[in-house]
Amino acid sequence: MTGSAAAVEEVPWWLDVNGERVATGTVLPRALEPFFVGRLATDGVIARRDHILSLEIDRVQPGVLAARALVPLARARTAGEERRHRSTHGCGVLYVATCHPSTRFERRPVPEGTSFTALFRALFADAETRHEGGVHAVALSEGTLLRHQHEDVGRHNAVDKAIGAALLAGDDLTGHGLLLSSRVSGDIAAKAARCGIAWIASRSVPTTLALRIANVCGVAIVARAAGKHAIVHAPEVGR
Repeated sequence: MTGSAAAVEEVPWWLDVNGERVATGTVLPRALEPFFVGRLATDGVIARRDHILSLEIDRVQPGVLAARALVPLARARTAGEERRHRSTHGCGVLYVATCHPSTRFERRPVPEGTSFTALFRALFADAETRHEGGVHAVALSEGTLLRHQHEDVGRHNAVDKAIGAALLAGDDLTGHGLLLSSRVSGDIAAKAARCGIAWIASRSVPTTLALRIANVCGVAIVARAAGKHAIVHAPEVGR
């Protein structure tokens, strides 16, 4: 059997913060600075771009990426305490909804009059100009325009890239929404909640864990948003 379809590039990576290995994974090796900045934000290591004192990204061997970040000691210490808590108590992505010590969440509605069909049409068209397939697309929006669109083989990576790009641009994420070409997982809902994102719109449906996290954290989820019969899961509780 033969075919002409190209493969999508995917490489391993690891991330050190202040000399400590904090995460590993794989990624489409494009937009790497936004990816690692976004990963630091969605993992709770930073909240703003200026929390990163330095960030170095290089290939330690063929096909393997290494990122080394320096952040203020207090930020590194707090993030380390969270990693240990999540490991010890097994709360995982639920940490942001059930164990987070200080975050106060508020319900923020989806902007009225938002045309999700038009936004998703633009999202897919832009992705097709850069990729032949095999990737997930993500963009931020205030309800009318797309901003900081990125693609990746991993939907969670694409979320990190979009968030990282916004932080690098100095944007305030509060009140913005996230458009996904994929389903909303618990991890994506937690990433959005931690960064102050108000709503998530997906062409697919959320998981039960995503709904649980979003409900506690005040994040609205719009399922099947690309079509005519979108379903809005409005949070019942915002604290």
